[in-house]
Amino acid sequence: MEKVQWKTFTFGNADAQKVYEEIGDKNTSAEEIVEKAKDPNTELHKCFEWDDSIAAHKYRLQQARSIMCNLVFVSDDKDYEPVRVFHITTEKTVYKPTKLIIQKPDEYQALLARAKAELQEFRKRYKIIQELETLFALIDEL
Repeated sequence: MEKVQWKTFTFGNADAQKVYEEIGDKNTSAEEIVEKAKDPNTELHKCFEWDDSIAAHKYRLQQARSIMCNLVFVSDDKDYEPVRVFHITTEKTVYKPTKLIIQKPDEYQALLARAKAELQEFRKRYKIIQELETLFALIDEL
């Protein structure tokens, strides 16, 4: 059996190995996971907030993050690629207009560093896909 652990400490005291074993080595949906997690005797149960008022607030925070990440500047020019309106600043919970970030060299460098880190994460996540080797080589050059 493969050893499993959490990438980040997000799920409290839930044991990653036990959660993996409960989910099993099969295709599953988020709906199936939530359904299984409803059983308080499962390890999965520990991964969720079951107080509906707290869960609702956390969900709204996630919706707010999604709003900030999905607002983009557009143009009638067909060659123009949409550009995000907001980016997270060096403070992980604060979004700042991209227009302001690019005007300040230190904030721009922080954004560039974050972009590079995200590319490295992308590389790690998909390292098994051989067709992306050329892209990975470019990421390594950054």
